[in-house]
Amino acid sequence: PERRKKKNRAAAAIATADRGREAMGAAVAEWTVAAVLLQVAGLSLFLYGFFPVKPTLPGFSGAESYRAPSCGPVGCGEGPALPPDQLRSLYRELSEVPHVYDRLVLMVIDGLPAEFVLGRGGKPPAREMMESMPYTQSLLAGCRAVGYHAKAAPPTVTMPRLKAMVSGAIGGFLDVALNFNTQAFLDDNILDQLHTIGYKLVMLGDETWIKLFPTLFYRQDGVSSFYVKDTVEVDFNVSRHLESELAAKDWDALILHYLGLDHVGHIGGRQSNLMTPKLKEMDDVIRRIHAAVTSIQDNSHRTLLVVVSDHGMTEVGNHGGSSYEETDSLALFIGHSVESSHCSPYDQKEALQVDLAPTLALLFGIPIPKNNIGVLLPELFNSLADDQKLRTLELNSWQILRLLQKQRPAFCSEDCVDSKDDFGADMLPESTEKKLCRLLSKAFASHRSSLLHRDSNFRSVEAAGLFGAAVDSYSGFLRHAKTTLFACLCNLLDDYFMFFSCRNYLLHI
Repeated sequence: PERRKKKNRAAAAIATADRGREAMGAAVAEWTVAAVLLQVAGLSLFLYGFFPVKPTLPGFSGAESYRAPSCGPVGCGEGPALPPDQLRSLYRELSEVPHVYDRLVLMVIDGLPAEFVLGRGGKPPAREMMESMPYTQSLLAGCRAVGYHAKAAPPTVTMPRLKAMVSGAIGGFLDVALNFNTQAFLDDNILDQLHTIGYKLVMLGDETWIKLFPTLFYRQDGVSSFYVKDTVEVDFNVSRHLESELAAKDWDALILHYLGLDHVGHIGGRQSNLMTPKLKEMDDVIRRIHAAVTSIQDNSHRTLLVVVSDHGMTEVGNHGGSSYEETDSLALFIGHSVESSHCSPYDQKEALQVDLAPTLALLFGIPIPKNNIGVLLPELFNSLADDQKLRTLELNSWQILRLLQKQRPAFCSEDCVDSKDDFGADMLPESTEKKLCRLLSKAFASHRSSLLHRDSNFRSVEAAGLFGAAVDSYSGFLRHAKTTLFACLCNLLDDYFMFFSCRNYLLHI
């Protein structure tokens, strides 16, 4: 009996140990599952914060861009395909605005701070900078060019900045990683729109353009942007084509992307001994282009030269962040529509880099890209009549309205137009929707009243007042809508770097 008791106790101990091991195994399994789920949740939160998905409109803008938006679902805008010539004629008929230019030369000087050309705070550039670019300065002083401090959104690296210029949309933190492995750009943009109406595009310079638009260019010659020690050959490989391309008649848009100045900054910063010679080289390129395009100017070959930079640089030549020095990019326009008898070339004209997309779209008679948040630059449309200027503002407003209705489904422009209320102009505080409606309603009303005076034989004081009121209301609506759209994007960004960079950019708007 004693032996049996010992065996029973041993068996019980073994059973207890087995149950303990089973319980411990179950607990370990539960903790393992919990840890995995926690990691998945953390990774999901990280991805949502760093790579937010912003509401966008699918497809490409088409003929519907020239009609007032409705409050129904926004379609992709893809109608029946038309040959390029017919599509070009259709767009120009529907727009009711004559296209201002026929050919485009887009010259990108990588890393050029706007203050090197336009000065800062209403003061001209330093004497050394002005003497480095005498021809460009003569165009500004002679009122034959207009320049803007075009603020770039962070991250201030090349690929997302190029996408912003051609689409008018703001990218995200993911673009920093993709900058080193650029993928084809599939969103609506002005280059694809130009190609759709039959424009032939030629690209020389930074191969980022070729990666973004691998099938778009009629001719191309790309150079790598990551060999920063090269400040000479990287630009020579662009300029060696200048003479033949400027003499050619088989292209409609020419893109030149010079990398040398950015490389000079990376090597020695803003005060590098190589900076002055590089600025002189870029000034000579501008002179050669301007001389070539003005020698053949006629009603069928009106050429716009646009000189831009993708970003600025810090004192030591770096970029990528949201400081003034890094976001202070240049947008310089040289063409007949900006020429005037009086100007103040060094006034601090400010814009956003995304404003380039709607401005070029309206100048060349193509639809504004669907996800654009930019606003046209009015100085580029001085050659148009007043009613045509109002039409450009109306088209820009309609495009912004469609994007607003996508991001704020409760907002309906028809309610604004049809409402008889004054939208509580004296109410404080005024909601975002109320303010947008009030500005939009006033703009449409002033626009309609201004059109009634279009056929008058003289310009009355009343007509001038209505035109001014319509411009002010459209501008107010576009400015407030742009701020609202950008705030929606800011609210999606949870990581500290992008969130505060976004807020700084929003404060500028």
